[in-house]
Amino acid sequence: MSVPPPELGPVIERYRAGDLPGARVAAEAGLAANPGLLPLRSLAGMIACQMGDPAGGAAHLRIALAAAPEDKATRLNLASALAATGALDEAAQLVADGDDPRFGRLGAWIAQEQGRLGDAVAGYEAVLAADSQDFESWNNLGNARAALGDSEGAIAALERAINLRRDLPALYINLSKLLADLDQPEPRRTTMREAARVAPNDAEVLYELGLAEAGAHDRAAAEAAFRGAIARTRGFTPAYVELGLLLENLNRIEALESLVEEAARRGVEAAEIDYLRAWVLRRRGAFAEAMVLAEAAPDTINPIRRNQLIAELADRLGDADKAFPAFVAMNQASIAAAPPTAENYLAEVEGEIARLTPEKVAAWSTVEIVPEPPAPVFIAGFPRSGTTLLDTLLMNIPDLHVLEELPVMRQVEGGLDPNVLAGLTSAQVQALRSRYFEALGLIAPPPRAGMTVVDKYPLHMARVPLIHRTFPDAKLILVERHPCDAVLSCFMSNFQLNKAMREFVTLEGAARLYDRAFTCWERAEALLPVNVHRIRYERMVEDLEGEMRALLGFLGIAWDEKVLDNRGAAAKRDHIRTASYAQVTEPIYTRSAGRWERYRAQMAPVLPVLAPWAEKMGYRV
Repeated sequence: MSVPPPELGPVIERYRAGDLPGARVAAEAGLAANPGLLPLRSLAGMIACQMGDPAGGAAHLRIALAAAPEDKATRLNLASALAATGALDEAAQLVADGDDPRFGRLGAWIAQEQGRLGDAVAGYEAVLAADSQDFESWNNLGNARAALGDSEGAIAALERAINLRRDLPALYINLSKLLADLDQPEPRRTTMREAARVAPNDAEVLYELGLAEAGAHDRAAAEAAFRGAIARTRGFTPAYVELGLLLENLNRIEALESLVEEAARRGVEAAEIDYLRAWVLRRRGAFAEAMVLAEAAPDTINPIRRNQLIAELADRLGDADKAFPAFVAMNQASIAAAPPTAENYLAEVEGEIARLTPEKVAAWSTVEIVPEPPAPVFIAGFPRSGTTLLDTLLMNIPDLHVLEELPVMRQVEGGLDPNVLAGLTSAQVQALRSRYFEALGLIAPPPRAGMTVVDKYPLHMARVPLIHRTFPDAKLILVERHPCDAVLSCFMSNFQLNKAMREFVTLEGAARLYDRAFTCWERAEALLPVNVHRIRYERMVEDLEGEMRALLGFLGIAWDEKVLDNRGAAAKRDHIRTASYAQVTEPIYTRSAGRWERYRAQMAPVLPVLAPWAEKMGYRV
């Protein structure tokens, strides 16, 4: 029986006792006495790596491998140490062409780190062909496939990893993040609810669950999850931040203030909490104080939100030169965080414009409709033109069922080739009409019979042909605002970037969409017998009663003083879905009318596009 060298004994004894520093000292001492002892050299390298010193470990492992180049364990340990130090090329050479599955696994990971995603996917697939139970490789394969744009393959791989190790919360969180990038809120929520069942006391799981619930618009469940994460760990600031921003978005400013105070009581004094204090101060009107805290916000705060707050505060302080670059940074961060898409909303609008010619409209088939149920009232207008203020006011009228940007018309147009509108039969039109009310019943059914549906969706202005074809008896309301103010406000808003809102990340894109949307509206109004009433944002803020009396007269509704109470209506709303959520809870104000003048220099490049529309509407530029 062979006896281990005496230099190894003290090292092994300390290592088994968990005394890594002592083991390392003993190993170094042993090597000083016997530098050629290869088992001790390999052990010293492994201990150094385990202590977080891969460079020190690699120094020992190089010597050991040079003396025994066929030793697979030493080769793998050295490659791992080199990879940890960033020496990826050298590490990749050590594991190339190895017949050991462990080499393939590390090689695939290195390829992934180097951005050689095709090689990484091929490597992981080869590893998994040999060992289909390797959950870590399934997880990494999912990440690599996702980076290559193979969404279905990524989801399948991550789900396989979870099925192999249902006890590991990190796997669920990884899949949740992918589903968030793919804008799949319901599968994401299902994933994280299962993770919370597996690990109900894991703060990170509850935090990710909160994000998933918020993404699925279940704000009560999101709040509960965030509060659960906070309760389980004192200093978990991401949960504080997300809960705070949720409360701010819900206009629950007193609850936000209480959350900040709770953090202070629990000794959570991180800079992230000061960021929430800045939101409280902003909503209380203390803009200068809020700015100090906003500018000190750490890098852990989402750059979209940090720049949004700084920009809004600078705007309220009248500092356009400071606000504008912050809005630019907010939008750049938004587009960087948004998943890529091949959808082109401008092209869709251009298609509508191309179909709106006198010759094509004259060739439309004649149809008859059964006007039961009665047609909805449609509110259109370029985003940020005052449509949310208007729908909030109309919610005060008991007989109106007001929809705030819900995708009901989208269910009608879904799968419908717009080129077939011209030749629709009466039966087909009636079917479209029925489809609308079926979708309404699923998405937002009226609370009682006999209510008039008011369908507010700003970019309905590019759907007028479909709306008129389906509901030739409908009344349309167009909300107008100075084109420069509307476009600037879109650029300044932190929208969720769907295919249309992507145009608002630059002033040029917003102006281009304004021009195309109003061209589409103008042609539709000229060629179709639509019944339209115009509302002006500027008149609403100067003479609300006069503007609303005219509107209710158009709708055939008796005058009701309650229609002037925007704050009362806003207070009753569970959630305001648009970027106007904060404004509609304030008294009606005039500060946004003419705001673009302060940004005239920045808007100079888009004025040639907007000036003709402003002149048509009677605005000065």
